[in-house]
Amino acid sequence: MNPEVLFSYDTVGLLGVVMYISAYASLQLRLHRGTDYTYILMNLCAATLVLISLTNNFNLSSAIIQVTWITISLFGLGWTIHSHYSTKLSDEESAFIRAVFPSMSKRMARRFLNAGVFIDAEEGTSIATEGEPINALIYLQSGSAEFTLGGKTVGSCTHGTLIGELTCFDGTPATTSVVLSSPARYFLISTEALNRVCNADSDLRIVLESAITQGLRSKFATANEQLSLKPV
Repeated sequence: MNPEVLFSYDTVGLLGVVMYISAYASLQLRLHRGTDYTYILMNLCAATLVLISLTNNFNLSSAIIQVTWITISLFGLGWTIHSHYSTKLSDEESAFIRAVFPSMSKRMARRFLNAGVFIDAEEGTSIATEGEPINALIYLQSGSAEFTLGGKTVGSCTHGTLIGELTCFDGTPATTSVVLSSPARYFLISTEALNRVCNADSDLRIVLESAITQGLRSKFATANEQLSLKPV
């Protein structure tokens, strides 16, 4: 056998091993989820490359493992594609998920949205009361709201804002009162329902917590910028 051919088979096999390790590492580091296209394709390619390398130095046990891995990966890929295209979201729901949870899959979004409800409310509606639990995560789809502390207005928000993200998982008391300053439509998922869907799907909790953390960072950055612009 030509040494160059042997080297190429070894290279293909080693590349497959690298892809196996990379896929597993990305899963443990929460860079990908088990149902992500990227993760499935990495495993599919890894098994295929190792199987190709075995054609030079065949090993039955290893070949059976690779063929099984390829079969499982193809099944998983087919199921993921089917789930994506069979799951339906309305335009309103899609806009919400894209704006706040862009990394959430459609199937995951469907479970999350089914656990909550969209509500139309009038101006003056109280969403949260200072010192009392909100017991919900709220997304302001349209309209605006004011935040008050000790009866004094301390801020406001418009559509596209999450409310209650600091307390949505444990139901601790709200730090401010929130009242709608215009007619609004918002999505509400109770703390009980939120924890129920997250306990059933740990990946969903990871996506939610990541998006909430990023949202809070953006809020704090905006608040600090506004404070720095105020005259001393």
